[in-house]
Amino acid sequence: MMATQAKFRFAYFTAHYIETCAFYTNLLEFDLAFSWDRDHNDKGTVFQAGLGLIEVLKLPDDTLQRNEGLDYRAPQGAFMVVHVPQIDERYKKYKEKKLVFKQEIVNQPWGHRSFSVVEPNGLVLLFIQE
Repeated sequence: MMATQAKFRFAYFTAHYIETCAFYTNLLEFDLAFSWDRDHNDKGTVFQAGLGLIEVLKLPDDTLQRNEGLDYRAPQGAFMVVHVPQIDERYKKYKEKKLVFKQEIVNQPWGHRSFSVVEPNGLVLLFIQE
């Protein structure tokens, strides 16, 4: 019997759906895993981020279409960490694209080299190389 490997997915709703998807696609150059567009209030896009997934969901305009088991508030106090190889090349590419940096590239005392950017919803993505 073969074990199934679970995948981690960070999902959140945004009122800036098109801008957010463009950020992940065009600026960060993350690979598209899949997306759907069932109707105006049911759209989503899933991006590959290392071994995990980032799911961006359009915030439904119609509150009747919201699932009571989910949280529709904007992400707050959360951040994502993406392990990457060749962090200096990625940093240079993002600088050329004029991304908004929360922190410029730095060598951390615990051994990581990292930088962070801010996406259209204010969520911080921390890129690290060990």
